[in-house]
Amino acid sequence: MTISTKFLKGLLSIVLSFITYSNCFSQHVAIGSGGYSTSFPGTDAAGRNSYPSGTPYTIGNAASKPAPTNDWWSAKIKNAHADNLFNYPFTMKTKNSGLVTTYIPWGVIDNIEPVIVGVTGLNASAAKVSNFSDWTVTLDWQNSNHHFSATTGIGMPFIYFEKDSTDIAQIEVNQGTATISSELLVINNLRNGADFVIYAPSGSTWIKNGNTYTSSLNGKNYWSLAFIPLNSTNITATANLYKKYAYVFPTNTTTTWNYNQSNGEVTTNFNVATDVKEGTDTNMLIGLLPHQWNNLSSTSAQPTGLSYSTIRGELKTLAGNSFQVSNTFYGILPTLPYLDHYSNNFNPGDMQNKVDGIKNDALDTWTDSYNEGQVMNRLIQTARIADLMGDTASVNTIVHTVKDRLEDWLKSEPGEIAFLFYYNTTWSSLIGYPAGHGQDGNLNDHHFHWGYFIHAAAFLEQFQPGWASNWGPMVNLLVRDAASSDRNDPSYPFLRNFSPYAGHCWANGFASFPQGNDQESTSESMQFNSSLIHWGSITGNTAIRDLGIYLYTTEQSAIEEYWFDVYNRNFQSSQQYSLVSRVWGNSYDNGTFWTSDIAASYGIEMYPIHGGSLYLGHDTTYVNQLWNEIETNTGILSNQVNPNLWHDVYWQYLSFINPSKAIQLYDSYPNRNLKFGVSDAQTYHWLHAMNVLGNVDATITSDHPIAAVFKKGNNKTYTAHNYGNNPITVTFSDSYTLQVPANSMATSRDINVEGLLTSDFNEVYPNGSLPLKLSINAGTPTKVEFLQDGILIGQDTAAPFEFTATNLTSGKHRFYARIYVGNEFKLSNILTIFSGDQIPFSGTPIIIPGTIEAGNYDVFEGGSGDGISYQDNDRNNNGDYRTNEAVDATNDPVEGKIVGWINKGEWLEYTIDVQTPGFYNVAIRYASGNTAGGGPFHLILGTDTLRSFNNLTHTGGWNTWNTRSLNFVPLKSGVQTIRIAFGGGEFNLGRLNFNLTSTFPYSQPIANAGSNQLIQLPNTSTTLNGSLSVDPYAGNLNYRWVQVYGPSVLGFNNNTLAQPTITGLIEGVYKIKLIVDNGSYFDDDEVYIISSNSNNVAPKVSIIEPFEGSRFIEYDTIQIAAIASDLNDTVASVSFYANNQLIGTDNQPPYLINWIPAWGNYSLTAIANDQLGASSSSGAVNIIVQEAPSCLDTSSNGEFMYEFSPANNNPTLTFIPLIAGSGSPTCILYYGTSTSGPLPGYNVTPNVPFRINASQGSTVYFYYTYSYPGAGQHDNSANKDSYKIGTCRIATGISKQDISIPEISFYPNPVSDVLTINLPNSGNQNSILIYDSKRILIDKIQTSELTVEYSMHNLSSGIYFFNWTNNEQTKTFKVIKK
Repeated sequence: MTISTKFLKGLLSIVLSFITYSNCFSQHVAIGSGGYSTSFPGTDAAGRNSYPSGTPYTIGNAASKPAPTNDWWSAKIKNAHADNLFNYPFTMKTKNSGLVTTYIPWGVIDNIEPVIVGVTGLNASAAKVSNFSDWTVTLDWQNSNHHFSATTGIGMPFIYFEKDSTDIAQIEVNQGTATISSELLVINNLRNGADFVIYAPSGSTWIKNGNTYTSSLNGKNYWSLAFIPLNSTNITATANLYKKYAYVFPTNTTTTWNYNQSNGEVTTNFNVATDVKEGTDTNMLIGLLPHQWNNLSSTSAQPTGLSYSTIRGELKTLAGNSFQVSNTFYGILPTLPYLDHYSNNFNPGDMQNKVDGIKNDALDTWTDSYNEGQVMNRLIQTARIADLMGDTASVNTIVHTVKDRLEDWLKSEPGEIAFLFYYNTTWSSLIGYPAGHGQDGNLNDHHFHWGYFIHAAAFLEQFQPGWASNWGPMVNLLVRDAASSDRNDPSYPFLRNFSPYAGHCWANGFASFPQGNDQESTSESMQFNSSLIHWGSITGNTAIRDLGIYLYTTEQSAIEEYWFDVYNRNFQSSQQYSLVSRVWGNSYDNGTFWTSDIAASYGIEMYPIHGGSLYLGHDTTYVNQLWNEIETNTGILSNQVNPNLWHDVYWQYLSFINPSKAIQLYDSYPNRNLKFGVSDAQTYHWLHAMNVLGNVDATITSDHPIAAVFKKGNNKTYTAHNYGNNPITVTFSDSYTLQVPANSMATSRDINVEGLLTSDFNEVYPNGSLPLKLSINAGTPTKVEFLQDGILIGQDTAAPFEFTATNLTSGKHRFYARIYVGNEFKLSNILTIFSGDQIPFSGTPIIIPGTIEAGNYDVFEGGSGDGISYQDNDRNNNGDYRTNEAVDATNDPVEGKIVGWINKGEWLEYTIDVQTPGFYNVAIRYASGNTAGGGPFHLILGTDTLRSFNNLTHTGGWNTWNTRSLNFVPLKSGVQTIRIAFGGGEFNLGRLNFNLTSTFPYSQPIANAGSNQLIQLPNTSTTLNGSLSVDPYAGNLNYRWVQVYGPSVLGFNNNTLAQPTITGLIEGVYKIKLIVDNGSYFDDDEVYIISSNSNNVAPKVSIIEPFEGSRFIEYDTIQIAAIASDLNDTVASVSFYANNQLIGTDNQPPYLINWIPAWGNYSLTAIANDQLGASSSSGAVNIIVQEAPSCLDTSSNGEFMYEFSPANNNPTLTFIPLIAGSGSPTCILYYGTSTSGPLPGYNVTPNVPFRINASQGSTVYFYYTYSYPGAGQHDNSANKDSYKIGTCRIATGISKQDISIPEISFYPNPVSDVLTINLPNSGNQNSILIYDSKRILIDKIQTSELTVEYSMHNLSSGIYFFNWTNNEQTKTFKVIKK
């Protein structure tokens, strides 16, 4: 197996050979502590990194300004001509002879060119942009002696033309009927029923020559074209009505906004500057889109004119040059408040485990700007929760990870090709390398990508105040690149990604698709907007904050109209779903750029959900509507395995209306595959917090932007976060006030009480006890409850608040306290206690001199060793060895137990027994496929770094192994724990061979803490004996004794004596460490003191395999392994139990059995017996044995069935048609083990098994393209099916649930009509419940008969489950309906 990690930063020396662009004159501009390059850095080893080709097609005023991209007309700035200009209501394209004007109500422009406007003799090779404003563009044609320009804007029913005085205006009419009426040219019945009117200056005449109309314009140089509304009943009258607007030309359009912090109102003013060409009328006719006319302020001009039907809905016209829109901002949060403890079944210990499982994650070195942002967001959302929990250590770990990488991005350095920004002067844009999704070459998605980065910057400033003073200037450049609010910005266009008039962002830099520009993920666009609010708030930059609020509220209104259609007025009647996932310039659809699966369409409009996503919950009626649709159209209720079905995101969305159901779904699917960028900790927090909070209350505003209100029943929860250094008072619109301390989040449910839970030790002997104490730091509690692993174990109602936890089985235990004031309570900190020891993998220490195999790191006898015997930054195990642990280990046939997928910050520990102290040569085996090599890693003993392996060079591949040696590694004698700490990855680690080369030239002391002691009560004291400790050179030794753990704190008469007396023993086991030194070097040893009422102490036992929560498939062979030991005796046997039933016994170490269970939930325990008759039980390990899926199943679209063979490797797969003729003559199977990229196809024959190539445990994704009678070809590629190789069982009529239950027979199976069921004769009433494949109950039978005939004639094809119950017996069997 190849174990590899990708690489980037370290490639420099090799990668430079791939660079095709010289860096010799690279320019690096310093901005604060960061900076960017103004010279293209070159491509990386994979050929990545680019920038837009060509130069902008601009002239005149447009050429003097930063190049505008990501607009509705941006195809024009990139290309000589463009054919995808959709401004509502017109459809336009440019050509050499002028501007084609037409009306295409949906989709791409066709080849019909109804009206071409230009000047006689015009033949320009390109139409260039000569000017632009907030929502208009002026296009310019020039060739030899001819010049022509056209100005058009969003929502404008007029197009405005100008020419040179020597040119003749020309209209080419290729469709419809043209009529000359004085200076008007009326053209009826154009494309799709449109009518156009062309207005020449007063006194002008039109001359017809075939289908061409020309005019000298009565010596003037202007004319215009109007689109007559389709619903106009009198075209002539409307044409005359519109004449007063025909000569009022727009010269500039501007959008300005204002956020009123006191009431949350955001007003946006739209103004048009005009040039009146003739007449006394000064008003333009402007069209308002639904998100505008639906939100006009009370003082705004109102649209009273005719309206147009457009792809965006009704365009209402207003006679005037300005109007005002008013939206309301209801606030955002960094994350939801930590009130999770009020939610039923919330367990803070589980939350801590989830945080611990993420906090050490490293950021990939081979990534791109989009994926980088997603993973940073995953860490950030987790850190915010850790902060609210008081877990400062986890916060600091994540802050360090994010800070290192973000600062790397924000500073370019000479020779660097990755993790930097490059400013392209030609296209006025910052580009981040490595880029993703066309962020570089097409300037796509800058707001998506930068939103993650800006959010990360706000996070860093929150937890490292002052960071922004050094790095903020560079972050502000990202803001300017995507959304500069300064029209005079010399470097970046005004609001690059955001269209002020359309009300939303466009993602495509150059509108490079025929349908025009597009935007897919509105939720990531909203994240960008929310990131500006956070960044502006925390840095005190109100301009950026208010910009973010303007963008947020405006885009929300557009999303609700054009992506969600919450008012049911914009989608066409043919639109199947309640949302669209892509809005194009002239269409919309439910596809995404990677799949047509509707599951992805839903998710992409929600992800990522966090404190900036509260807008999604404002309209609960719509959320209910959409959720009901999601249940119908996806497998969310059945926990369908589908890479496009983002369960966590769906559940978070559901929590806006039904958090309890969302929690149930979450709890039902713990082993799901998380979407990239999703934090399990954040999902858990979000669902339980919403379960407490209720719905987002979109009726109450506040005078603080980082605030929100929630309502559950009649109870409101007011929440606000204060980024500042001084307390604030937040006033809500219903007059409620909330005091918010500095740098804190506060809610109206907070209580004034604080407590710190402590214990004297963080370890305990298995089955031992632990005294707990809660110190009150604020307030006066009325009661304190103590909880262990989420279970109440005791309470105290008066200070001092103390409790002793007992019988602590091996494992990791989480303790916390509920601190009550009346019925309200607050949680204390979480105290993590370890019961059990770290022990060698083989049960005995590794002898040195000798060999360490990297994959044989130590185990923790209490379960997972993560954080105890190893640290792995990714909980997913990519290897095939010791798969219950998180370390990515593999059993290589040549190199042995190797470890790969190594990341910086990870470590492994090994218990070794050094026979001879001295200096050792350590020869390691390693492989590196990174051309820049890998490492370093360090050998550490205690707090001392012994030696380091640096610069592990490239070996030629991930499976090409070299040897590297290091001398003078000092090892003292005896049993000790050595750690391998990784300072970098990019290599795989194999064996480490230790050979003694020389003895120490100095005196290394050897500690000896004496033998274990059994002290029988009532004796409560004993004497320790460290007198056997020695210094080889007979030097003087210094002694220090330290209690590691125990049920009480011991007293020492003098802990610096060789033989001190200890007092205060109570029943239990104590561990004491002796540390000796000779002034220069030290050693340590440990001793156990057993205090007992008897002369024997029970053994200890722990199940180390499988882990808690493991899942298996029924009838798999499960190995159950335990570790047992005895402090004063030997272990005689270990017996294993499942649900308290004996399943096996082993009398020799290693203690293990193999067990083959039926499906069900099992609690596994082990009991160890010693030779003197004492015994003890392990902690329970709960596992789930799942019913094996049938090898026969129905396709996702229900049109065929498929069957796998039960082989563990390379099974067969058969296409089984449900309709005669299906799959003939065409039947193609597409399958693969990856969800990305196209799947290879194979011709197969219906009902004939086809062998696929896939190994046990891998998941294959597959679909078919097949002939379908009367309908050509069908395929189910939009909803691929999946199967985990080796998990299915052949469907039979015999239940595997309990072989002791009397047999039930049924036939035929598969069945097409009537199923006959023969039941056992038990004399009791029989109940049969029938479920469909989604486990939804569809029918019920009550009978005392022994033979049942059940008609399945009207049921659709697929799998059905029959559950028979008779008294206390039950059996489930599967039936296939063909």
